[in-house]
Amino acid sequence: MPGLEPGAGQAPTPLDALIAATDLGGADREREALEGALAAAAAAVGVRAALLLRVDPRSGRLAPAAAAGDPALVAALARGDDAGVADEVRAAGGEVARRRPADGLHVLGIPVRGSGRTVGVCVLAGPSAPDPDPVRMHAARFAATRCGWAIERGHLADSLERAMAQILETDERMLGRIGLDIHDGPTQQLSVALLEVQLLEAELGDAEAAGEVLPDKLRPALGRIYEVLGGALHEMRELIGHLRPAQFESRTLPEILTDAVRAFEARGDAEATFSVEGDALGEEGITLSQRITFYRILQEALTNAHRHGHARSISVRLRFAREGTTLEVADDGEGFDVDAVAGREGTPRPRFGVVGMRDRANLLGGTIAITSAAGEGTLVAVYLPRWRPDDPAAFPGLDA
Repeated sequence: MPGLEPGAGQAPTPLDALIAATDLGGADREREALEGALAAAAAAVGVRAALLLRVDPRSGRLAPAAAAGDPALVAALARGDDAGVADEVRAAGGEVARRRPADGLHVLGIPVRGSGRTVGVCVLAGPSAPDPDPVRMHAARFAATRCGWAIERGHLADSLERAMAQILETDERMLGRIGLDIHDGPTQQLSVALLEVQLLEAELGDAEAAGEVLPDKLRPALGRIYEVLGGALHEMRELIGHLRPAQFESRTLPEILTDAVRAFEARGDAEATFSVEGDALGEEGITLSQRITFYRILQEALTNAHRHGHARSISVRLRFAREGTTLEVADDGEGFDVDAVAGREGTPRPRFGVVGMRDRANLLGGTIAITSAAGEGTLVAVYLPRWRPDDPAAFPGLDA
C-alpha cells in the first residue's frame, strides 16, 4: 500500500496538492490508479490515511476497494465507524465531516461519482482536521473523481468479461451439440457401413469356399473401402473428442489443460509434456473466458502439430505472471511457412485453424506469436493479460 509523500514536516502547498491530484500518470491497473488517487487526496488536505469504499453494483452495499497512508490508521478506519460516515455521504449526496471521540480521528467523507451516479465514498482521516483551504479541498475532490473513473473502468472490464464469458459459453454449448449430432448421425452411419463391408467380406469368403470364382479386383477394392471408412470413422471420433466441452467453471486452468494434453496423447502416437511456472496464486487472475480460450487454442495447436507437422514430441508450458498468463506449445515437427499459413498480405488464403487461434486471442485483448521453419519444429506462444480487477477486499491494512 503506498504511503503519502514524505515532507520536511510541511504539507504541500495548495498548488502542489492540486497538481498532484490532477497528474497521477496512466496507471494500467485499477488498484494502482485507486491507491494513487487516494494518496493524492489525503496529502492534499494534510491527513494521514485514506480508505475507498466502493458500491457493489450487484448488492448496492459499500465494500472496501483500496487504501493509502498509515496502515494503523487504515485498519482503524476499516474497524471503526467509517461506514456511518459513508452512509451519511450517500444519503446527503455531499461531503460529511466529523470527529470520532473514541479514537480522536477527524474523518472527512467525499462522494465518489462516475457516469452521473455515486459509485463509492472516499474517507479521509487523521489526528488533525483536514485543511479546509478551497484549493486543497478541490484537489481532494478531484482525486475522488479520479477514483470514480478507475471504478467505472473496473465495472466496464467486469461487464465485458461477463459478456465474453456468456458468448464463449454459448459457443461451447453449440460445439457440444455439434459433437452429439456428429456422434448420432455420420458416426453411426459410418459404423453401419463398416459392418456391412465386414459382412460382405464374410459372404465372399463363403462363396469362395463354395467354389465361386470372384473378380480379381473385388477384394482389393473392398479393402480400400474398408480402410477409407475406418479412417473417416477414426477422424469423426477424434473430432467428437475435440468438440466435447470441458468443465470450465469448476476447475482450474492447469487441470483443464492437463486433461487436454492427456486426451491428445490417448488419441495420437505423439508424446506431450505439461508444466506450470509462476506463482500458484496467478490462477486467481484467470477468468472463465480465458480458460475456454486457452483450452481451445491448445487443442488446435496440438492437432496442428500432430496432423500437419507430424510431431513426435510436444512440450506445453503454462506461465503465470502478475501482468498476464502465457501458454507455449513447442513441437519437433516438420515446421511450415508462417507467412503463408497465417494469411499475411500477398500470401495464399490462411489455414482456418491458425486464424481461429489468432482471433480467439485477439478477442480477449491478447496476442499470439507463431515461430516455425521447415525442419525446425514450431513454437506457438499465446499471451492473455489479466482482465478482471483485483479482489477489492484483498489489500494490506484491512486484515489487521
